Amino acid sequence: MIAQNITLINAHKQIYGSINLPLSKSLSNRILIIHALMDWDTARLQLSEADDTALLQHLLQAIRANENSREEEDPLELNCKNAGTVFRFLTAFLSTCKRKYLLTGTDRMLQRPIQPLVEALTEIGAQISYLQNENFPPLLIQGGYLEEEILSIDASQSSQFVSAVLLILPTINRKSEIILHGEISSWPYISMTLDLMRAYRISYEVKGNILKIWGKYRQPLKPFSMEADWSSASYWYELLAIAGTGELFLNGLRFSTLQGDSRLANIFESLGVSSMEQDNGILIRASGSVIYNQNIDFKDIPDLAPAVIVACAALGVMGRFTGLESLNSKESRRMDVLCDNLQKLGFDLRDNGFNEYVLINSCDIAKGSYDFSAIQLDSHDDHRMLMAFAPLTLIGGKLQISHPQSVNKSYPLFWVEFSKVVNIY
Repeated sequence: MIAQNITLINAHKQIYGSINLPLSKSLSNRILIIHALMDWDTARLQLSEADDTALLQHLLQAIRANENSREEEDPLELNCKNAGTVFRFLTAFLSTCKRKYLLTGTDRMLQRPIQPLVEALTEIGAQISYLQNENFPPLLIQGGYLEEEILSIDASQSSQFVSAVLLILPTINRKSEIILHGEISSWPYISMTLDLMRAYRISYEVKGNILKIWGKYRQPLKPFSMEADWSSASYWYELLAIAGTGELFLNGLRFSTLQGDSRLANIFESLGVSSMEQDNGILIRASGSVIYNQNIDFKDIPDLAPAVIVACAALGVMGRFTGLESLNSKESRRMDVLCDNLQKLGFDLRDNGFNEYVLINSCDIAKGSYDFSAIQLDSHDDHRMLMAFAPLTLIGGKLQISHPQSVNKSYPLFWVEFSKVVNIY
């Protein structure tokens, strides 16, 4: 039976040691799509052990078996659960297949918009129908012949819509062009996709809001070295910032990376955590030097927002945060969850109605006076919410949080690593 809650108690341990991070699921999922498009073997790939990556691998295997079957059957149903990347990448991937597919997910997934991606794919010949509510999953996808060389897409809601289309284009045309409309969301993730495709011998050019790509997927000239996940590192930076003392070595992390979330090192520098690259990883150290007035735009790095905002609250920082529009379309309504749970703890994070959130705080907080032992936080089964709240036990003494198993979505060994500094029950 899976525990519905977890209790964390500050062990008052010195925060020193070595932390193991998961491999990047963002890179792993993109590599899996490329290999599936080319019908290449994945047995020797070094991949993330996150649930999202395992799910994508399983569904791709089911698709391959279905495509190779001689029997015509009803549409194959594929359940993406609450894995947004999996759903979006498969929406594009299935448009290149021969058979019919029903793509669905959890109740929460059915509330997450998909319209910009569907419109872009239908523009180049895909046959996709909404089965319940217009512009939302589930989808009925009839694989077929895609041919247009030029397409447009609204890039303001999610970078994953753009990445999903980019990944399939080299198998459709020798040369393609994407015109991006709207204010581009999370550009570093689009850049990651392009740079990974370049490792697989695709050329690209970026001119303003126009992306041009050409070439055919080929195996990399040298084996691709999978990276540790920078998004997962954010919770360890947060932990040290809140502790105000100690140091941790983050295994496998490096500044030379395809991941835009490496920007977290600069952000946390102003929250009292320094970073130094060493052999086989990065050493982070609590300096205690905090800038108590923060103005941070998360438009390009939304996955970092939970850890950074919670750290700011715990440190007594006054904050103004923008670029958070996409977070209420994630695994949970993340900004709502952040506001509600921080309010339970006595912090004041609020939407000011002008596309920004403000954190109203005292800059003189006696950490020892907090007592969170009677408070139950609701993570809404969202891995990033859960991991962002966990370090608060350092100032609250004891903390109860729901859905501890949700870490498996991106960081299966999180509790093993977290137990090095906090007692877990």
